[in-house]
Amino acid sequence: MAHDIFICHASEDRAVATSLVTALEKRGITCWVAPRDVMPGADYAQAIVAGISGAKALVLVFSEHSNVSPHVSREVERGVSHGIDILPFKIKELAPSRSLEYFISSAPWIDATGGDINQQIDELARLIRARVFGETGEGPREETQRTLREIIERYGPDVADDPRRAQA
Repeated sequence: MAHDIFICHASEDRAVATSLVTALEKRGITCWVAPRDVMPGADYAQAIVAGISGAKALVLVFSEHSNVSPHVSREVERGVSHGIDILPFKIKELAPSRSLEYFISSAPWIDATGGDINQQIDELARLIRARVFGETGEGPREETQRTLREIIERYGPDVADDPRRAQA
């Protein structure tokens, strides 16, 4: 499955991760999350690394559990080594462990420890769209807008009336 985001979480935070995936996917952001996206019989570690390497960013569900998990620390390290953005989504107020601090101290955090969780997920979705897709605001990407302007300048505004050209 093609995906935009790898959701990194401790197994104790599976319910939060599942809710986050559902909310992001409703907002049009595709996610990879274990165990949902690990094929039956697949090597788990290999599936995790493939999920990370196929992602454009990694969202870390940051909690007391993920903060001390060696598995989470390895997943975050793999994300960094693949050059993808790490976006911590903090669900518990605490300082990162030394192993995570190195990787996430300069990352943009979403603080979901209080307030309206839907607002915080909206903020995370905006951050993903800006950092991962280069979008500003809620509209189409600037590159898409530029391409559409070029097509209209070249072929005229009636290009949309030709189904073959519009589809291309």
